[in-house]
Amino acid sequence: MKIRKATFTDIDGIAFVHATSWKTTYKGLISDEFLDSITVEARKKRWILNFENPHKDEVMYVAENEAGTIIGFGNGGARREADMYDAELYALYLLKEYQGQGLGKLLIRSVAQHLMEKSYSSFMTWVLVGNPAIHFYHKVGGESVAMKEVKIGNEIVEEIMIGWRDIGVVGR
Repeated sequence: MKIRKATFTDIDGIAFVHATSWKTTYKGLISDEFLDSITVEARKKRWILNFENPHKDEVMYVAENEAGTIIGFGNGGARREADMYDAELYALYLLKEYQGQGLGKLLIRSVAQHLMEKSYSSFMTWVLVGNPAIHFYHKVGGESVAMKEVKIGNEIVEEIMIGWRDIGVVGR
């Protein structure tokens, strides 16, 4: 397994992981109708735009298996909304069959390390209530801080803000 910075040529793999992970992670949390509407092609278009117009200090890392296939990714950058945290983990996804092997920890640590090098001091992410990854974020040092309602498809769901006051402890 290998963790490395993502490049534009990784978009197909990132889009596949993103679409597939949504369908497995959010099954039972978000309507099947919405999940069925998620396509690799739509995610690919989103990631092309993202690579062409990144957020401030945005970085993305990918995880590859032994065959060089992208099996996960994590990305983050400057906080999109001003509050007590200055950096944000925008996304962290691993294909289900590769979860629980330490790759998520390596991905989140890589993103946090990059942001520390850019002089960020704190870190946060939003996680859908019911997502089993909440336990992962707590294991890597995050604390549940706040909740908000968001609309996904035609549903109102709740998200939990997980925060690290000290970005240096992420994944340690």
